[in-house]
Amino acid sequence: MANFSVPIAYLREIGVVPEVSSQSDPVTQILERYRGYLVTERGLVASSISVNLRVAKVFCRKRDLRLEELSAAEVTAYIVAISTCSSIGWSKKTVSALASFLRFLYITGITTQPLAAALPKLAGHRRTVPCELDESDFARLLGGCDCSRDVGLRDCAILTVLWRLGLRRAEVAGLRVDDIDWRRGEITIRGKGNRHELLPIPIDVGDAIVRYLHDGHRRVPPGCRALFVQVRAPEGAMSPDGVGDVVARVSRRVGLPAMSAHRLRHGTATQLVRNRASWPEIAQVMRHRTAAVTASYATVDPALTSELARPWPGAL
Repeated sequence: MANFSVPIAYLREIGVVPEVSSQSDPVTQILERYRGYLVTERGLVASSISVNLRVAKVFCRKRDLRLEELSAAEVTAYIVAISTCSSIGWSKKTVSALASFLRFLYITGITTQPLAAALPKLAGHRRTVPCELDESDFARLLGGCDCSRDVGLRDCAILTVLWRLGLRRAEVAGLRVDDIDWRRGEITIRGKGNRHELLPIPIDVGDAIVRYLHDGHRRVPPGCRALFVQVRAPEGAMSPDGVGDVVARVSRRVGLPAMSAHRLRHGTATQLVRNRASWPEIAQVMRHRTAAVTASYATVDPALTSELARPWPGAL
């Protein structure tokens, strides 16, 4: 008898054939409800939804628990077991995702207690080393872009947007031509949590984008409104990984250590500190929700804090 499991699985993956709902599996039904909650109530992007669902599924299947009888001790024991065999980064991500799932269970009445409060805090601190990138490094990066070519015009515009606006790579990849209001000098950013926020367009950012749009020969597929597109096949919008590859490739080309797009974001925050911007101003530009995150991004240079120290009486 022929085995059609592989082609059927492929058709389900691309959305041609709907998923088979298991009426006899309550966990599957709860996970589907949780997916809808993440999309409609929390407004998370696809990547965050995928991580949260993965953590919730592993928690439900591996522990083989009756969610209605879940206890705080079982939640704590699960995190302790996970943290012993996982990196600190993944352990923290698991705690965050599991907290979301436990809150969902509570507000939907599946559990009677707010078990998210039982999740333990994990040790581990953010790095507080100041980002060493400065304007001269940014100028070197721009010098590594051959603006006589389409790819150079595009890469120059991407680097300028990353450095001046402090965007995440996914936010750069998600920019659309319609997001730019040239009359008002503003650009709409689609950030974390599906939030749409306006930022002013600095002059050099606008100039770099105009050169890319006007002088470059963008090959745009029908219906594509992406600002930054591929210069080689397959044609279409750039991915977040593609934006990161631009930064890594150009940094190596100019003799700088290979860096990620996120390091440019840290450099933007540090430059704002060095230019005496206030913490609320930095948080607004970086679009952070808490001051603690801003402080970890914009680590203060020791040379700047030294002028705040008072001379010690009697010191030589």
